[in-house]
Amino acid sequence: MSDEPDHSGELPAEWPSDVIGAEEGGVRVFWVSADTMQGLVERLALVLGEHMSDGDELHVTYNAMQSGWRDHAPRKGNLIRRPESGWTELRFEYSAFVVLRERGIPPSVGGE
Repeated sequence: MSDEPDHSGELPAEWPSDVIGAEEGGVRVFWVSADTMQGLVERLALVLGEHMSDGDELHVTYNAMQSGWRDHAPRKGNLIRRPESGWTELRFEYSAFVVLRERGIPPSVGGE
């Protein structure tokens, strides 16, 4: 029995909906997104644990993009509480593009 990952191209049903994958000619590609960097790292660990084999080449690119904000209004002070200045909380979406390729398989040229 082998511990090698199954490269059938099918994602398990229990995977998060923000993990998208495809496989073609020995190349497995995944796009992963999350609301936090910790969430992204956890999803990447899941993808690599399920699909990376010894000897695979790994290529990763990642991005953090602002996806929104929330303004916090200033608060007046009183005898008990000091005044607080207003501030803006930025929200981000984190994503990664992962390519796993079996070492030794030449990349296809021109869609062949």
